[in-house]
Amino acid sequence: MDLFEYIVRAAGAWFVGFFPLAEIYVAIPAAMATGLDPVSVVIWSVFGNFTPLLLIHFFYERMMQNERVRGWLQRLYSPKFKENVDKHGVWFVLLATPWTGVWAMGVTAKLLGMNARTLLWSSFASILVYGIVLTWMIQAGISVVSG
Repeated sequence: MDLFEYIVRAAGAWFVGFFPLAEIYVAIPAAMATGLDPVSVVIWSVFGNFTPLLLIHFFYERMMQNERVRGWLQRLYSPKFKENVDKHGVWFVLLATPWTGVWAMGVTAKLLGMNARTLLWSSFASILVYGIVLTWMIQAGISVVSG
């Protein structure tokens, strides 16, 4: 595989990881299907899936200036839910991020006032572990079937 082909495949893995509803669940198998090596699959899929959290973190205040968006998000706010997130912050993010998706987790955590450093590091760790496990499981399944 030449450099241009690698860049195209890596960009595809990044984009699928970034895209809502697909995220890491589709990015890992899709990247593996293109022939990327397992390390590249994890790196580019995880990076793509983590990028929305950075965007949400840096543009949240601007997004909240939009009256329509702010009103919609504030209707979703629940003091009881905030209490649970405050109590179990890191564990909540670690366990919920792969299941709820990074877009939903990022906006929810910002809305609830979660510490940015806690959100970013725990989300990254969650996505990375989930990506590694998913890649390993697919790779193990492929080697069992082919082997």
